[in-house]
Amino acid sequence: MTVVLKTLAETGRRAIVALNVTNDQDDFVTSNAESLEEADENPDCVPLGIFVGDQAVGFAMYTLDADDGNWWIYRLMIDQRFQRRGYGRAGLRALVERMFAIPGCSAIYLGVVRENRTAAAFYLQEGFRETGQVLGDEIVMRLERKKA
Repeated sequence: MTVVLKTLAETGRRAIVALNVTNDQDDFVTSNAESLEEADENPDCVPLGIFVGDQAVGFAMYTLDADDGNWWIYRLMIDQRFQRRGYGRAGLRALVERMFAIPGCSAIYLGVVRENRTAAAFYLQEGFRETGQVLGDEIVMRLERKKA
C-alpha cells in the first residue's frame, strides 16, 4: 500500500469534497467542503488529498499559524469506506515527513476534540504528546522532530 499526498491542482476538489467520515465522527471533523473554503480564505493553508493509486481515500491540511508561529495540522480525515486499513497512519506519516522537510519546522501541533479518544490514542501512538494547552474544546498535541 503506497499512500501519496497530492495537491488540489493534481486532484481536483470534487474527489475531496465527496469524502466523508462516519456519522459518529461528524462532531469531531470539519467537512472537507468547509476546510477547502478555509483554505481559499487563508492562502497559508495547504490542502492535500490522500491517495492510494488513483483513489482519493482522505484529506489533510496544514499551515504555519500566523497567530503563534507554529506549524499545525489543521485537518486529517480518512473516508469512512477506507478506515481501519492503515491509510490514516500512512497519510499522517507522509504529512509529518512533508512538514518536517520545511525549513524551520521543528515541531508540529494539532488539536483533538476532547471526546475523540480514538484520535487522541492514534496520535499518541505516532509520537504526539499533549501540551497541557486547551483551545476551545480541543486538546493541543505536539510532535517534535527527532534529532539526528
